[in-house]
Amino acid sequence: MNRRPGQGKWLASTTGLAALMFAAPSHAYLDPGTGSIILQSILAGIAVAIGFLRLYWHRFKSFLSSLTGGTPNVENQTEQNPAPQVDSGDQS
Repeated sequence: MNRRPGQGKWLASTTGLAALMFAAPSHAYLDPGTGSIILQSILAGIAVAIGFLRLYWHRFKSFLSSLTGGTPNVENQTEQNPAPQVDSGDQS
């Protein structure tokens, strides 16, 4: 059988949409522990996002700078223009 690219995605999305459109109300009971599980899931997602940003901070920062017009990096400026050295006043 010859399939076109993307035909499986179309079938899956159409089936999922039909299942959501024709679903009957379930009148399900949510016990008090469900809220705790939802809260833990949200906090875990936030922790993963923070860990991801800490791991890939430089790539994320360069991506944002490319979106906003490419402002120069502060790190590169300090390497090109080192801070002047202070004379200690000790002349031998």
